[in-house]
Amino acid sequence: MIKMKTIILTIFTSCSFTQFVDNSMNINSIPTSAESSAMGGIYIPFDFNEKIIFSHLSRFGGIYTLDALQYNNILLTIHGIDDIPNTTQSWVDIDNDGPDAHEINYSKISYFDAKDYNLILNKIIKNKYNIAFKNTISKIYNDFAYGLGLNVLTTKKTFKGINYYLGALDILSFKFWFSEKELDSNPFELYFPKIMISAERQFLQSSNVITLYSLYNNDNNQIIDYRLGSKIYLSDNLTLFLGKSTFSHFSFGFSIFNDFFNVDYSYIISDSKLPFDDSHNISIGLKVPELMNKSKNFYP
Repeated sequence: MIKMKTIILTIFTSCSFTQFVDNSMNINSIPTSAESSAMGGIYIPFDFNEKIIFSHLSRFGGIYTLDALQYNNILLTIHGIDDIPNTTQSWVDIDNDGPDAHEINYSKISYFDAKDYNLILNKIIKNKYNIAFKNTISKIYNDFAYGLGLNVLTTKKTFKGINYYLGALDILSFKFWFSEKELDSNPFELYFPKIMISAERQFLQSSNVITLYSLYNNDNNQIIDYRLGSKIYLSDNLTLFLGKSTFSHFSFGFSIFNDFFNVDYSYIISDSKLPFDDSHNISIGLKVPELMNKSKNFYP
């Protein structure tokens, strides 16, 4: 049995001996479905009902993209940024003001991607805990990294009509970088442990959720990242999503579904303080058991 004392001791020990880093694109707090992104990026528990879900998501006007494939307790994701300009060979003798226009050799500008490849395995233990084992391969230009991570979350708990989840994220999660050239810093990265709290309340024909993540800003000060979302059941086959979060002005979407599949769409309106366009997201889900049962009725 996993005990809270063991979790706290692990976090305290890792904090005592290692310098931590924070990853703003960490897979923990990034929505991996259109439903979540439409509802402000709230926490949605893993679906263990043998359903295949494919999602194509974007943020910051499509600069950042995420593709996710989930089946039962397995989640595969590829996410990051494409076509980042590499100008290191385009000019020399840079002063504090940067190069003048005539000093730039545009033919030597190349492009590279910054990508993470994640394999996340989830397991329910004693119907009390959802344990997530994370495997990560990262690639930035010619540098590669491999990482492992562990999340521990509770299954759904109920208190006075409110469903809630608690989570300890990145418990002893790390990444090790491999580089073609000598690294200027320690290649070993250990991530800040984070806390997640999510609560849900049903009201009339809607489900209303608030999710809170503990994050760190650029000054390594702890901040609270909030996500608010509502799911409104319009009919037996149509659901409306509404959301708001720390980093988005507003989001909305819908889900069209039946016994065999669902199609979800979300639209994210960027915060007016951020210089990014709005974003579109889509997810498609297939219920494998129902489709297999239905296929028995078809004959060649």
